[in-house]
Amino acid sequence: MMHLKEKFEHLKTPLEAITLATNNFDPKNCIGGGGFGKVYKGELLLSDIHKLVALKRLDPKFGQGNPEFWKEIITLSMYKHENIVSLLGFCDEGGEKILVYDYASKGSLDSYLDKDDLKWILRLKICIGAARGLAYLHDPGVTHQRVLHRDIKSSNILLDENWNVRISDLGLSKFGPANQQYTFLVSDAVGTVGYCDPLYVETGLLTKESDVYSFGVVLFEVVCGRLSIGNSGDKRRPLTGLVRQHYEENKINEILHASLKDEITQPCLQEFTAIAYKCISRDLKERPLMTEVLSKLEISLQYQEQTKEQVDNMYLLPRTLELQNLDSSKALNKSGGILNVKVLKAMKLKKMGLLGASDPYVKIKLTESMHPSKKTTVKHKNLNPEWNEEFSMVVITESQAVEFRIYDYEQVGKHAMMGMNVVPLKELVPHEPKTLTLDLLENMYLDDIQNEKSRGQFMVELLYKPFKDDGVVQKASEGTPPGGGELVVVVHEAQDVEGKHHTNPYVRILFKGEEKKTKHIKKDRYPRWDEVFKFQLEEPPVNERLHVEVVSISSRIGLLHPKESLGYVDISLGDVVHNSRINENYYLIDSRNGKIQIELQWRTVS
Repeated sequence: MMHLKEKFEHLKTPLEAITLATNNFDPKNCIGGGGFGKVYKGELLLSDIHKLVALKRLDPKFGQGNPEFWKEIITLSMYKHENIVSLLGFCDEGGEKILVYDYASKGSLDSYLDKDDLKWILRLKICIGAARGLAYLHDPGVTHQRVLHRDIKSSNILLDENWNVRISDLGLSKFGPANQQYTFLVSDAVGTVGYCDPLYVETGLLTKESDVYSFGVVLFEVVCGRLSIGNSGDKRRPLTGLVRQHYEENKINEILHASLKDEITQPCLQEFTAIAYKCISRDLKERPLMTEVLSKLEISLQYQEQTKEQVDNMYLLPRTLELQNLDSSKALNKSGGILNVKVLKAMKLKKMGLLGASDPYVKIKLTESMHPSKKTTVKHKNLNPEWNEEFSMVVITESQAVEFRIYDYEQVGKHAMMGMNVVPLKELVPHEPKTLTLDLLENMYLDDIQNEKSRGQFMVELLYKPFKDDGVVQKASEGTPPGGGELVVVVHEAQDVEGKHHTNPYVRILFKGEEKKTKHIKKDRYPRWDEVFKFQLEEPPVNERLHVEVVSISSRIGLLHPKESLGYVDISLGDVVHNSRINENYYLIDSRNGKIQIELQWRTVS
């Protein structure tokens, strides 16, 4: 312990100064508390500057003592990040254990969850800041071990005067090797009810995915405007079970915070809730890395920051404004969509360092885009690095291209690029993944003699998903009632459907007493049909629902379970009547992770 005290001597703050700053811990200066004791505010002289600070006074009766105290000092001294709370000092004298932090003037996120004036854009940016901080703890680089926080919750997400995020309370954190896919550390379960990973509670096995689960709970708190577990007297259901039910039934809109319902664009909501739902998956392997969570949240923000008219127009949602009121100069090309980029690896990179070493990372950017570029992690001293890192980017038009540049981390200040290449998006077939091995070039001037020099290669996987097709909805078939129309149902594909006894899926469609079926496909969890069905109607089905069910049928005669349902969804048809066409992925009810892609068209005679 003496060694630790000597190592951090420069952070030591006299008890006398703290007592004076807090007016002897006057209750008027108490700004919060938790499972550690109380937090006070006060003004201290630090580096010859008077600074307003927060002082966390540990109370032994709450169970946190010397180990937790020094764990937080060590962690915050080693792990410095703009979204991690900064340790300014500590006091360990006179029986007191006090930590000194930067003062977060707006307090913690939990106190704003139900506030109408915390707008959605700001909520999203807070989530992104917290995700950045946690992603850093999980992957801080080769010089540091991974940190597992163990107590992620909205009350541990602090906000400064500019709403910048600081993750706090690392006293319960654990260190683990960052080079393992899953970091299992046997430990007595700690954390907070409502946020704690059930698998961690049941087994005592801690993983980085345990933090991801807790972060998913926070994401749903933000969008639903309430705490996971209410205070005494709050008789509402615990949030996690509630959001699971509503998300799986495609009813998440019903439990959004009231002030957000008209503010969130539907594409943003879908992206945000999809990644939050993955975070709280019961299956550890289904939970994403925090880098993926961060990427998806940034995509959600990009959706939201587009004008609502632009994004809704791409998704064919009901119009809330007259078309003539839209600014045509801001109109988006119909072919916009999402580009998923997976950076796989690089081979035989050029040596950049004096000792024959390089620390490469990849920078990814879409041409003609105002959005910031993406970056992989740095792979130190590696000329054949493997990343396997995924990113999502918003495409405005298919005339864009994705640009890859590989830099050496140690040389980046000198703008020493190891190589580059560009892939035009028009070379990609929508919805079909494409793996490319690309040569690293000096530039994109193909006749430049510099490009004849070998700089190595890199591999990427690209998948372009348009928001919608450019096709125009056709007129209804002959014989369609003049006052009605034709409902066209296109069953495209299903994903991750699996039966208990067999998986030979077909789709059953039920509408107004009429049943239609696709062909059945043998032993396929990811079947594709692309089959079209038509219903002629005397009036628009504005108040009707379409029942779609994925069913598996046994290929063996006499089996005890010849048929079983793999999940279903009931689709409201009001939107397709207003929009003429909708092409969506729907989560299947009574299915673990199954989804189905259904395209709907409403065709009229005129």
